Amino acid sequence: MTRAAGPGGMIPEQVWDQAGPGTPTLSATPLTWAHAQYRRLARNLGERRIIEQPTVVADR
Repeated sequence: MTRAAGPGGMIPEQVWDQAGPGTPTLSATPLTWAHAQYRRLARNLGERRIIEQPTVVADR
């Protein structure tokens, strides 16, 4: 995901496979949900668990 970011460091909403990493994709880039998902993924990987998973679900 990091390599798909454009020159301004923004992570695009969609990544097209026709251009190399860091090339603007012309998709809707400034949507911050892509950054939020990236942060969630990084945190989940760091803590080795799904942070937002309710305890009752994890216990089941």
